[in-house]
Amino acid sequence: MAKRTKKRNRRHDAAFKNLYAFRLMAWGLMEIVLPGELFEDLDFDTLERLPTEWIGPGLKRRLGDAVWHVRRRGGGSLIVPVEFQRKRDPLMPLRVAHYVVLMLRDLVRQGRQDPDGRLPLVWPVVLYNGLRPWRGPASVAGLSADGGPEWPRFALVDMARAKVEDLPVRNAVTLQIEVHQGALARNPDAVLGRLSGLLGGPAHRELRLAFAEWIWHSLAPGLGPESPKVPNLKDRLREIAELGEFEEMKKSFMLQSMIDHWLEQGMAQGVEQGMAQGVERGVTEGVALARADERARLCRQADRKFGGRAAERLSARIDGVTDPARLAEVGDWIIDCGTEAEFLARAERARNR
Repeated sequence: MAKRTKKRNRRHDAAFKNLYAFRLMAWGLMEIVLPGELFEDLDFDTLERLPTEWIGPGLKRRLGDAVWHVRRRGGGSLIVPVEFQRKRDPLMPLRVAHYVVLMLRDLVRQGRQDPDGRLPLVWPVVLYNGLRPWRGPASVAGLSADGGPEWPRFALVDMARAKVEDLPVRNAVTLQIEVHQGALARNPDAVLGRLSGLLGGPAHRELRLAFAEWIWHSLAPGLGPESPKVPNLKDRLREIAELGEFEEMKKSFMLQSMIDHWLEQGMAQGVEQGMAQGVERGVTEGVALARADERARLCRQADRKFGGRAAERLSARIDGVTDPARLAEVGDWIIDCGTEAEFLARAERARNR
């Protein structure tokens, strides 16, 4: 049991760290912890990850969790080192101070100070996802009998106790905190809807996958595979990863239905006006073009999700197919299948029917 728990914790930590390898998550965290005036001064286009490995005294290797660097429009730059914590650490201010010093020394060694020769502003963050409330100081001053120096402080985000209503809306970290606090179990459809609005489309596919991995390794073990709170959790996580593509497909199918309806109306009107032959010919050509576009679109979607081989095989399978029901069925395969092998098997079974 102890080995299983340790392995699960390692996966949780890896999934958590992977989330904050994405610029959108780093940017969302900055929006939460930084003063508004400072955040507005940042240039998102310059946001970049920095190395998280430094060599300390005695050539000891030190590893951080995530470090992000961004330029300020008013001059200078900002560095945000992020540490992820599942357990409370009363000496966290010293750990943060040690990492900050090593990181700044490394920047100086590389000659990466700001253009005026000064060091960047540093704003450390501790992202805490433990069960019990964080107890302890957020600066070195809190460890000293006489108060000591205030530098460096760190911003603490206690995920289980943060007030979501006070956090920025349309923010990926706010959404993560909501899920951490149980929103997925309380109202999974609403969570999926917000994910669709915030992280939809091909550009955010990898981040959606990382989100799904984090949920699976962080929350699923506690909920259990047959949890009544989130039925079919694996399917829902796959849905999270594919949300943007789902929305695109739905829109395409809706558009196709509108075209079909318009063409049918046009044919009926033509007959009523005594132009049956001409309209029928135009409708036939229009339907053929629409079906060709539909087949091409399905192949593009198969290529995006499963790769070129799947798209080529699909193209051969549906060449010349004009039945809208069969084409809609192909669209269902693309949505429902999780792997290329499953998709190709489904297509083969359909051909042999």
